Amino acid sequence: MGKLLIVGTVAFDAIETPFGKTDKILGGAGTFIGLAAARYDIQTAIVSVVGEDFPDTYIDLLKNENIDTSAIEVIEGGKTFFWSGRYHNDLNSRDTLVTELNVLANFDPKVPDHFKDADVVMLGNLHPEIQLSVLRQMNYRPKLVVLDTMNYWMNNSMDSLIKVIEK
Repeated sequence: MGKLLIVGTVAFDAIETPFGKTDKILGGAGTFIGLAAARYDIQTAIVSVVGEDFPDTYIDLLKNENIDTSAIEVIEGGKTFFWSGRYHNDLNSRDTLVTELNVLANFDPKVPDHFKDADVVMLGNLHPEIQLSVLRQMNYRPKLVVLDTMNYWMNNSMDSLIKVIEK
């Protein structure tokens, strides 16, 4: 059995579609990657940060799927990252309504020792310097690194992004 290290958001989302609307619900790329990976024969860990407003029931949900949550840091007095969006009729395009970084603004991921040998690393859409710091913590180069980025980082941090890609 291999190991998958996920570094990304564990968050709250509020989503509006032509078919309905939610208030704050469990969200974040790290969350959904972890839940998807739980269906496969791979040890999975999530490295992320949440505020004290993040319910234990959501952490328990991840643990119940055999996801290692020991590196999800809870910041006392902090608020969890929040994103709200409205999806269009085609459900492929959307508008971001609200982004509140909250505790994610100072996220400094620490890879647990027992996952520094992960075969696969999935780097969420974070600042390239944060992504690079994760790769530098690994004991050796993973077999596969999956990198999520966006035009914001390409336009504002291309040199750092290239360093991550080269790694």
